[in-house]
Amino acid sequence: MLQCPNGCDSFEADRWSFVNATLNPELKDAVLGGELNLFCCPQCNSFFHGDTDLIYLDEQAGLLVFVFSGKNRSGRKELLAKMERDYALLKDSLFKQIQLDFGPMYVFGLEELKEVVLCEQQRTDESEAIAAAAAALGMKVVRLAPQWAREHESPLYVAAGAEDTAGGYAAAARKVLKSGLKSPLLAHFAKIMEGDGAQAPEVL
Repeated sequence: MLQCPNGCDSFEADRWSFVNATLNPELKDAVLGGELNLFCCPQCNSFFHGDTDLIYLDEQAGLLVFVFSGKNRSGRKELLAKMERDYALLKDSLFKQIQLDFGPMYVFGLEELKEVVLCEQQRTDESEAIAAAAAALGMKVVRLAPQWAREHESPLYVAAGAEDTAGGYAAAARKVLKSGLKSPLLAHFAKIMEGDGAQAPEVL
């Protein structure tokens, strides 16, 4: 049952509790457009979002997000424990056919999910431009582990180095940047690969 924030009588409506953006890309657009789980009260005709938990999966982006109701922020510790339990169960059931090489993240509310999805869309777009620029130079393109890329604010695709070392990846990234490509993500990646004690990135 849904409850209108204006105090009207509750009513029934179908809600999304699991979103697979790979199989249903239109739902990704719904998240970005603020239309996912958006309802109209049949009494006062006001629009509002159903503040309920859901799971968002985008296999191509390597993104798995547990979306918790905003009203449950105070129970963060308990929710994280539940998320880990649910994730373990899902890996053995719903996600059994999916090669999950990335762990879950969490947000509170659909607005925070929208921010995450938008950020990942921008990362994907910039990463594809990097891959195209590297391929045009005749360089081999490799895909970084999505979780590693997010944690290090790096692109999903980079040019492989002549050597499988941080320095090799840094040199390859600099070569792509010198071709004229403007990419803050790739510039940041090159910088961290050149840092003291840098290690080669995780590659799929």
